Amino acid sequence: MAWYREFVPCQALHAEVYAIFSFVPGSMSPPPDRSMRCEIPFRDPTFCSPQFADGHVSMLFELGHTCGIDGRWRRDAAPPRGSVTGPMSEVGRTRGSDRPDMIGVYFRPGRAAAFLGAATSDLTDRTVGIDDVWGSNGVRFAADLADLDEAGRINRLESSLLALLSDAPPPTGTIDMTAVTAHILRRRGRVTIEAMADAAGVSRQHFSRQFRERLGIAPKLYCRLARFHSGLAHAHGQAKIDWAQTAFDLGYADQSHMIAEFRQFSALTPQALVSGHWFHPFIERARRTVSKAPALQVHHA
Repeated sequence: MAWYREFVPCQALHAEVYAIFSFVPGSMSPPPDRSMRCEIPFRDPTFCSPQFADGHVSMLFELGHTCGIDGRWRRDAAPPRGSVTGPMSEVGRTRGSDRPDMIGVYFRPGRAAAFLGAATSDLTDRTVGIDDVWGSNGVRFAADLADLDEAGRINRLESSLLALLSDAPPPTGTIDMTAVTAHILRRRGRVTIEAMADAAGVSRQHFSRQFRERLGIAPKLYCRLARFHSGLAHAHGQAKIDWAQTAFDLGYADQSHMIAEFRQFSALTPQALVSGHWFHPFIERARRTVSKAPALQVHHA
């Protein structure tokens, strides 16, 4: 019926883009020359996919066709359109059963500003139309993508991102936020702001200010989101889970604390995630991620 795929970006975009993703009709084969992070088939169209909270920026283009809960693809009444979603501190959309034909980008932490002409902090807890960041060119770009196959869409999107990157000024700030966020994600959020500021050789206040400027949210919230995302690895329908032990393993104060955070970031309890028919890219990513926690080394840029 349909495929969700995540592709590794070209080498020139690797530092800025985690993955290019697509959702396409099942008859489409993936581009043979593209490395994939994952490929997931959908034969049952009744799955639910809420918009989980996330500390990163993503870009999405809906390309004129939608798969309904009956499994049939139909042409949309609305024209192709694009949007950008900034860092989200709480869960967004929780319902919706239609699945649009789409292509999009997951940006790496703090690296989206070069492509948007706007500060990440201006997008916090917001989803804006592509014309708000790319002007009328964004609307035409969405229409152009709709006329291409999956391989052509990826190539076209990468070309546009590369052109924007070549014109972008270098990141400001004295802290290597790429190293900082990578460490937070490896440690599943179990780090302190004081330790990160000490490793960077700056005060806690200076560290927090630069973090918020680059990523659009505070470092403490980013750590909480990293812990929540790591906990999504448990959402795979086990017969029985010791939630009290899980809360301890993830670093929550207790089971009630874990449930409250899952509700805030997903609108679901951990048990509901295990019991329901859910799909989310973050769940799949959490399942396949092997976390390692080497010592933090942060240098001035």
